[in-house]
Amino acid sequence: MGILGFQSFQQALAQSYPLRSIDSIQWVHPDTLLTGKTLSRYMGDTVRVRGMVILNPRDHALSASWKATYLVDTLGLADGVWKGLLVRLPILADSAAIGFFSNFQVGNIVECTGIVAEYQDASPNSGETQLNLIGVASTVLGFGAPPPPRPSFMNLFMVYDPNNPAVPQQIQKPSGEPYEGMYVQFNNVLVTNVNIFSGNRVNWMLRDASGSEINVRDAVRFFRPPFVSSTASVPPNPSAPVFVQQGKVFSHVRGVITETNFGTLYPRYEIIPLTPTDLGAVMASPPFISNWKTRPSIPKVGDTVRIGARIVDLDGSVTVAKLFYAPGVTGGPYDSVAMTLVAPDSFQAIIPGSVFTTNGAFYHYYIRATDNQNNNGVQPDTIQSFGLFRVMNGGITRVSEIQESPVIGGRSIYDGIVLDSMQIRGRIMSTLDPSDYGRIIFQDGVGPWTGITLRPDNNGSTDIDTRLRGDSIWIKKGLVVEDFGITTLEVLDYQFIVPGQPYAPFRVPMDSIMARRYSYTEPHESSLLVFDSVYVVNQNPDAPSNFGEFSIYADSSVTSGLRVRGGVSLSSLDLGQNFNTDSLTFRQRLDFIRGILTYNFGNWKLQPRNRNDVHGFGTSTGTSVRPITETSPTRLRVFPNPGNDRVRLTIDLEADATVRIRVMDAQGRLHHQDQWLLQAGNAYGDLETAEWPQGIYLVEVLYQGAFGLERLLIRRP
Repeated sequence: MGILGFQSFQQALAQSYPLRSIDSIQWVHPDTLLTGKTLSRYMGDTVRVRGMVILNPRDHALSASWKATYLVDTLGLADGVWKGLLVRLPILADSAAIGFFSNFQVGNIVECTGIVAEYQDASPNSGETQLNLIGVASTVLGFGAPPPPRPSFMNLFMVYDPNNPAVPQQIQKPSGEPYEGMYVQFNNVLVTNVNIFSGNRVNWMLRDASGSEINVRDAVRFFRPPFVSSTASVPPNPSAPVFVQQGKVFSHVRGVITETNFGTLYPRYEIIPLTPTDLGAVMASPPFISNWKTRPSIPKVGDTVRIGARIVDLDGSVTVAKLFYAPGVTGGPYDSVAMTLVAPDSFQAIIPGSVFTTNGAFYHYYIRATDNQNNNGVQPDTIQSFGLFRVMNGGITRVSEIQESPVIGGRSIYDGIVLDSMQIRGRIMSTLDPSDYGRIIFQDGVGPWTGITLRPDNNGSTDIDTRLRGDSIWIKKGLVVEDFGITTLEVLDYQFIVPGQPYAPFRVPMDSIMARRYSYTEPHESSLLVFDSVYVVNQNPDAPSNFGEFSIYADSSVTSGLRVRGGVSLSSLDLGQNFNTDSLTFRQRLDFIRGILTYNFGNWKLQPRNRNDVHGFGTSTGTSVRPITETSPTRLRVFPNPGNDRVRLTIDLEADATVRIRVMDAQGRLHHQDQWLLQAGNAYGDLETAEWPQGIYLVEVLYQGAFGLERLLIRRP
């Protein structure tokens, strides 16, 4: 076929798809919006779309593997809504054939072809509507000046609810959804909730006079590190202060509205600035507070606590700095103490040890700094910023004390802190071996809040990367980091105890994970789970792209379920990129499937460590698993059960042993621990439970590499 014939074939192919306007794709009936559903009526359809480009796709920064831009409808834009659309190129290899980077230039009016889909879909009913381009060439139909932003107000999108601390900003789908994908402008806005996270990226929010807040999303490269200033004339400067500061006031901020439903966040609309000039003139610039830290990071009862911070005023000087603190996680009344200058830009406050009288108590704090223009900077200004510490006489002895946060969201209160003198003992569940998961997973028991991801430190001072599955270790020192939402411990010092076997997998209701119920997701992050008798209900939920994922469920008649990761980055290479389509079949029944629970790209997912974790598929275990014969689980008996004032534990021992007893409550918190020296035979010991609250407990015994687990119900007469 000649070039002319090929072009005619492409044109005929393109003409076979219906032309849909942007507003017809985005539009949702008002009655449907009242139910919280925002899905396009053309969901899954392949369509042609025309619109004007308002973002150079090369500036899109959300992913290195795919790029995106935004189109606006050229008809009725001044007075209408439903006029914006995210257009995504899932596979960069298609960019030349589609003419993506050459045709999708700012001001071009283009026609393109793709599949209507939803992105960041945290439920079956909502997400950000987008067009996933397919391999049909785009065309440029004309050129024009991009339209100005649509003036708007934050309370169209989010409304502050002071009575709901878990979801303080309530999403307003009836009034906000019509603006999804549109370019808007908010005037006279205050910067709040400035947080630094992975790779020095910045999360920040804007607040207006009504108290409504909207998150600013860094989906464009100008707002990813290294940062640029709020004026386009200043070049990037990696060492410059963050260009947004807590308390800074901008005359306006412009950007595209997007909907976010990430599983660790409450559903919300966000704004995406497109260029540095989308940040208006600075109306006020308060002191910038950063690097606040508590010393010691884990104080004991009676310890003096020093809290330091870096405070800089870019257009003047700091005149006053004070620390406010109170017991608990939220609320006052607050005591305060002056902060003193101890080094250039470095301030410190001292809280006397007489304040700290209760072991296990939480304390929260914030810093307020005033400059010579009477502007006030406050940081951290919300509890999510984590001005939190906990008084603990024994230091860190359990994974749960790092993983479990008193604030819903999944971020450890020790994020960014080096923890010394830890006493965490447990087992390696997966390794960096190519035939294994590719991540080091560690658990110190079975049940909620027992798993965490480990990684070697950058200086190579420990050999944690050489440990094998089942190895028992004692972690003594580590740096806590949140690695894209996964709580991770960088191991700085540990001791190898004995080789052994990994803990048995745990069973959790699949529907609760799929529904993102916090009590069934975050408590099992980085833990080994198992699901019995499931079906492959979707071989490729990311079609037309293929990231190696598939979905499982107990009912073979459905088409959506729990996602299972394949052989992509930070995943099991043993499964391979196309395990989902090459090895599995649609509706295939699996007697079991095991894996590590992880979170990425808006979904909780199961990650098999290798093919052995998927029923019916064998593999070489390489060197990641020690060749130790499997042993039967320890026979642990608890009676009476239900119990009241006293219960007896019996264990069959082949030899005298020191037995470690740990009891967790229903939330996975350590309730009681003890250590018994027992003689061989039908050994036993008693637990005094008269003072225990009524409820369900997990009783765990560990000795010489063996493990047993039993449930105990305490009832009161």
